[in-house]
Amino acid sequence: MARAKSQARVTAPAANPNGPNAPEQPPPNNRDLLVLVFVRGGLDGLNVCVPHNTSDADRGRYYNQLRPTLNIPAPNSSATRKAIDLDGRFGLHPDAARGAQGVNVPNAGAFDTGGLYQLFRNGDLAIVNACGSPDITGSHFDTELYVDFGGKSNQGGWVARYLDAIGEAKDALAISPQAGTSPSLASFNGRTAIAVPDTGQFGPQWRTAGWMPDASRDAIVNAQRGIMQQMLSRGGNAPAFVEALGRSAMTGYDMLHSMFETAYTPAAPYLTAPTHTLDYGHFGNSLKTVAQIAKTSIANPLRVATVDVGGGYDTHDNEGAVDWNGNSRFPKLVTNLSTNLKAFYDDMNASPEWRGRFVVVVLSEFGRVLYQNSSGGCDHGSGNIMLVLGNKTAAGAKSINGGAIYGDWPGLAKMGFNDGLQITNDYRRTIAEILSKRMLVTNDQINSTIFPGLGYSTGLGVAAAK
Repeated sequence: MARAKSQARVTAPAANPNGPNAPEQPPPNNRDLLVLVFVRGGLDGLNVCVPHNTSDADRGRYYNQLRPTLNIPAPNSSATRKAIDLDGRFGLHPDAARGAQGVNVPNAGAFDTGGLYQLFRNGDLAIVNACGSPDITGSHFDTELYVDFGGKSNQGGWVARYLDAIGEAKDALAISPQAGTSPSLASFNGRTAIAVPDTGQFGPQWRTAGWMPDASRDAIVNAQRGIMQQMLSRGGNAPAFVEALGRSAMTGYDMLHSMFETAYTPAAPYLTAPTHTLDYGHFGNSLKTVAQIAKTSIANPLRVATVDVGGGYDTHDNEGAVDWNGNSRFPKLVTNLSTNLKAFYDDMNASPEWRGRFVVVVLSEFGRVLYQNSSGGCDHGSGNIMLVLGNKTAAGAKSINGGAIYGDWPGLAKMGFNDGLQITNDYRRTIAEILSKRMLVTNDQINSTIFPGLGYSTGLGVAAAK
């Protein structure tokens, strides 16, 4: 049953100054929307982007032997389910190509539209190999935080510093479609970000919405709102910084709350079914929320979104390879990631105003070790893949140079940190290139503010200049 319109709002949401029927509004100043997708847990990139012909030793002596039951069969093998060739050297896990012609797909559905493979063929997906953080440790918690902060010596998140560097207002719209904002948005100078755990139950008391009557919930929210308004309007000796921050947060809440009262019909099928995912549909719904906010015409358009992906990517045991009839863990993880990224691309690409105006960066804190363990899984490794998605304008101008695999491939003969793939490409360099070419950030802003001390000068060619 749909919720009745809440009476908890006190101030009206900001109106679009161009009128209610104005076209959709990508970020101002000709910048692209940045969507950061963080796969928490350590994605096994070697089994997503599979080295099948990088060298005879890589495939025969190392990959196949070190992963006797977890290797993904090569594209030229006789296996029914096998990697799908990308460039003659690397192939994609078959569940990253669901719906592509000739790909064997168990449990097919309308959401199977080619996944990452179709994006790669379109030229709208670039893959960067052997990526990682120079501050990598064997801990999820340390390495995730260092990636979120852009270095272990930094304070606050690098995404927040990006918004600071380009002079965005403190209340410039930044969202995390989940229960809490990502650490990459953490700010020490009053910059706000909004968590959106559930669009249907958005706002205070959202955890009680499933069992508390609407009238009771609204009464509590109104009471809380009244107390907060008094606290934020005292003046006198009250800290102006705190009051301004609170009022900004309430304005942002009002704007989004009004938006979510209108049903959103996406232009593409997101995948949320438990038969194909392990995260209860959170990732698909999160990306759908980003698209809804981005495509709604509001006075404070969306600048950045940070999305955390979970569901079991820390595959120490029972990882699985390509089998949907037995251990389908890894196939479901790949299906969830690939299918929903393709759905988000299709959803955004359906709006002409958004063509050539967004970039999605997908990363994980580290990859897995080169060899499987006795529990049928792979432990914490180091080097991993990054995915970069973009699209093209109606005139064909592209945002990324997709359809290619970038980075210095180190091979599998020599193990890196923690016996994982060697890191030869700093993840920050790829992000810096995107910020430089698509968000019009200067190298000085990158090296002094966003990634202090990086020394960025040029990228790998992933991003296309505006």
